[in-house]
Amino acid sequence: MTQVQTTIAIVGCGGLGVPAAWTLALAGAPRLVLIDDDTVEVSNLHRQILYDGTVLGQSKPDALRAALQARMATVDIEVRQGRLSSDTLVDLLAGCDAVFEGSDDANSKFLVNDWAVAQPRRRFASIAAAIGRRGQWMAVSPESSCYRCLFEEPPPPELLATCQVAGVIGPVVGQVGALAARSLWAVLNGQPDMAHGALVRLSPRGLLRTPVQIARDCRCGRGQPC
Repeated sequence: MTQVQTTIAIVGCGGLGVPAAWTLALAGAPRLVLIDDDTVEVSNLHRQILYDGTVLGQSKPDALRAALQARMATVDIEVRQGRLSSDTLVDLLAGCDAVFEGSDDANSKFLVNDWAVAQPRRRFASIAAAIGRRGQWMAVSPESSCYRCLFEEPPPPELLATCQVAGVIGPVVGQVGALAARSLWAVLNGQPDMAHGALVRLSPRGLLRTPVQIARDCRCGRGQPC
């Protein structure tokens, strides 16, 4: 079961990170670390529903901390300003036991995955993304397959469609963020979850689950040699 000292980082305090942080706080997460380098804009308000016009221009993690503490004062929340990179990862994730990754940066998702599967510490991650009318997430633990077992490497930036270019439906990020956070909480507590070691996709047809096997040649090093 989750220990009282469990600290969960939210990487990206936007459309996915806001419902994820809210879900984890409601579930009983004792300590959250909010990580982002962005500010609240008018275009965010339709999908980042804990923000309103009074926080325009404020940093997203500061605004999210205030919104959460106004609703759940007992949650211990720390803000760390910055964008996750290979240079900032150690400092931004220091002391964290689990990470919800909901940023718009593909490289950040792979960094979080590699952090989660690194030995010898037991770490956990839920890696989520959404665009248009679709979203997906995967929960990673020391025993499961990892993000690289499926995707191997981040795609070239020029091949990625962003929310700014392709758009995203507000209810989609709300649903994906909440469900992906629930998956992380379940895995942390040793409970079964459909996203543990599998890619779950939200589509107009509903939830679709694709099991992911530990790849023999994955960089996580957990596969058996041929």
